[in-house]
Amino acid sequence: MSKKNKLTIGFAGTPELAYRHFLKISESSDIDIRFVLTQPDKKIGRGQKTSNSLFKSSAQEVEILQPDNLNDQTFKENLLAKKIDLLVVVAYGKIIPDWMLSYPKYGCLNVHFSLLPKYRGAAPMQRAICNGDSITGISFMSLVNELDAGPVYESYVHEIGSSDIFQLEDALLALSLKKINTVIEKIVFGGLKAKEQNHSEASMAEKIHKDEGLVDWNLSSKEIIDKFRGLKKWPRTFFKLGGELVTVHDMCCSSKNTKNAGEIKSFTKDGLEVFCGDGVIKIASVQFPGKKLINAGDFFNSKRAIISPGENLS
Repeated sequence: MSKKNKLTIGFAGTPELAYRHFLKISESSDIDIRFVLTQPDKKIGRGQKTSNSLFKSSAQEVEILQPDNLNDQTFKENLLAKKIDLLVVVAYGKIIPDWMLSYPKYGCLNVHFSLLPKYRGAAPMQRAICNGDSITGISFMSLVNELDAGPVYESYVHEIGSSDIFQLEDALLALSLKKINTVIEKIVFGGLKAKEQNHSEASMAEKIHKDEGLVDWNLSSKEIIDKFRGLKKWPRTFFKLGGELVTVHDMCCSSKNTKNAGEIKSFTKDGLEVFCGDGVIKIASVQFPGKKLINAGDFFNSKRAIISPGENLS
């Protein structure tokens, strides 16, 4: 296609992550967004007040579509009448049916927060951190009817370093926003072709479960810290103490001394030290169920009568 004409797209997305992409695409003078496909408004809270879509508050004049059923015949006929070059899908929240995958001239573009084929699935960023990976990235791929298995247009690498999940999300979002308009234009104007993934190297990033936040003291200090960083958003990291699950807000490796994993080494105003698989984990700020966050000093003052060195937290 000649760049003399604007390229036309539809956009499908629901949460703030998607809305940020929509706003970025809207900045391009070469891209015309014909419609936004987003999930229906939901009723929230005791009063069941309607929570309106972020897209409805946008200053951009664009048609908002919120179907309950993507295979509804009336909706299907309405959408097929809207000719577009590309459908950009970012965290829409519904499975795109086959007819929608093939309806745009250049198919459907999706951004995934991993270096595909690694970490297909629901939690690619968390799994990368929890597994101690040094790099991750984003992949712009063509959607197919298999989870995150479509051919990839472009991938961009990002070093994880010591980032936690909040920091990595911010970094990958910034990277995606920086690249998305260029990728869209290269597909439509530049003839960019997607390359098939090496499916034999695919791995899954399964959904995070709450019980993964429980500290396994048999793990190495690095493994425990990596999980702490990766699960910081949800379910967080916690340990059992006196029948309660105590949430950890700050931890580090304080030494490489070893003893029985889960045994308390010391408890002072500087924090709670616990032996793990290859050293000692120091826990500072914590939060007990239904209570406010407390620092190491307050933790010691409130619990020193019931926590003693030599006790085991396993």
